[in-house]
Amino acid sequence: MAIVGVGVDAIEIERVRRALERTPGLKERLFTVREQQHCGAADGRRRCARFAARFAAKEAVAKALGTGVVGFAFRDVEIVTAGNGAPTVVLDVAAQAVADGAGVTALHVSLSVTRDTAVAMAVAES
Repeated sequence: MAIVGVGVDAIEIERVRRALERTPGLKERLFTVREQQHCGAADGRRRCARFAARFAAKEAVAKALGTGVVGFAFRDVEIVTAGNGAPTVVLDVAAQAVADGAGVTALHVSLSVTRDTAVAMAVAES
């Protein structure tokens, strides 16, 4: 396997909290039902951190694919938590088509959260 691309993104947790509060429907536009359920299961501050980390991961995946969010929507990249607690990338049809076009056969993502910031890194392999 060879690395096709690497993407990194960071976002302030407070910025995500404010955006979700002031923009009706933003959660539904950015996050899948499964992501909303996972993030919503946490308490207030941790809930916002989970949403912020997933948003950063979606951006990082788009960068690793080499396209940015072009040819697919944020909801087409889903960040789920595997049974072992590790984040896993699931692509919907449109994002999978972009990945296929770039020769990507595997995506790996790592999330990290500080008191103020959520960071994600994605690696795309062929």
